[in-house]
Amino acid sequence: MLVVFLTTTMNMLATVWTVSNDPNRPAQYTAIQSAVDAASPNDTLLVTGSTTQYYPGATIVKPLVIFGEGIESAGTFPQTDIYGITLGRFNSSLSASGTRIYGCKIYGLTVNSSFSGAQSSQQTISNIIFERCKINYSYLYANWNMNNVTFRNCLFNEYGGANLYFSGSNSAGSCDPVLGPYSNVIITNCIFTGNNSGISGSGSLDMNGNLVVRNCLFLNNSYYSLYQLQEAVFENNIWYKAELLNATNPYVTNCTFNNNLTYLCNVNTLPPTNSIGSGNIVNQNPLFTTYPALGGEFAWTHNYGLSAGSPALGTGTNGTDIGINSGNAPVTQLHKYAKIPAVTALTIPVSSVPVGGTLQINIQAISRD
Repeated sequence: MLVVFLTTTMNMLATVWTVSNDPNRPAQYTAIQSAVDAASPNDTLLVTGSTTQYYPGATIVKPLVIFGEGIESAGTFPQTDIYGITLGRFNSSLSASGTRIYGCKIYGLTVNSSFSGAQSSQQTISNIIFERCKINYSYLYANWNMNNVTFRNCLFNEYGGANLYFSGSNSAGSCDPVLGPYSNVIITNCIFTGNNSGISGSGSLDMNGNLVVRNCLFLNNSYYSLYQLQEAVFENNIWYKAELLNATNPYVTNCTFNNNLTYLCNVNTLPPTNSIGSGNIVNQNPLFTTYPALGGEFAWTHNYGLSAGSPALGTGTNGTDIGINSGNAPVTQLHKYAKIPAVTALTIPVSSVPVGGTLQINIQAISRD
């Protein structure tokens, strides 16, 4: 009943398109770009998991909802692995604003609102959500203003540079004079794992408090997790054997660090030099439920909930906990799959029905909350 209701509801609101590059699991399209081109604004794409990467991915210049099958390669369902997603703007009235992507592994994510012949003030993009995704490198470029962008319950995996890179300029004529280049960018309840896995900005970019990182984990990074950031806000995060800054060129200034925790970092100091903040906990074990005592890469077998006696319990902002088990999207482990039911069996109990009769179909499904 639940699956039928959801499918019916989506069809009432927009068309649902299916994509699969697995010949054993046929769909309407084998390439994501073909489905994107066929879709109308606000349609939904269901992209099947596969042992083969979707290469190339797609350039999207209209609002779409995309559901992948998951981000774990060895899970119950195969991962939806996409090489290259670009969210952009087609003209002054049509863009990828409003796009939501769930349950996809993305290698190379770009959000860029420039388009040919545009006036500066037309180069905007907004209301973008990435949830339950695994992202290997993303590049966000604010040509005028990028606002209301959320990364929620995402895994940022080790890459040769920062996983999240923000580019833009605060100079007059290069950004919205009121909002600045970015506004309301939220990274919440995510995990950054491995060397260089972190957040970076271009040298002249001032976030003006509009980049907020809350209840995230930074794990096992011997290089740095933050680079060239100004006036960003960090609250309720944990750095476990993960360096905050580049030791020789920190370039993180005037940021706010409130109620964060560090442990086993070479430099555990909070807030770092040239930044402000309070309520931070320095070099204390957060006591994850299941995690190597000396730190380690992210693993699905870990439980990042807090054990009794953890110094992170109740010491976050407003009496909440520090870490991913509190905040806007609390979890003790990231989700492997998109938040959409999966049909596991379909049976037709009769072999035939009379003309004009009713065909009964029985569906079994599992919820993936």
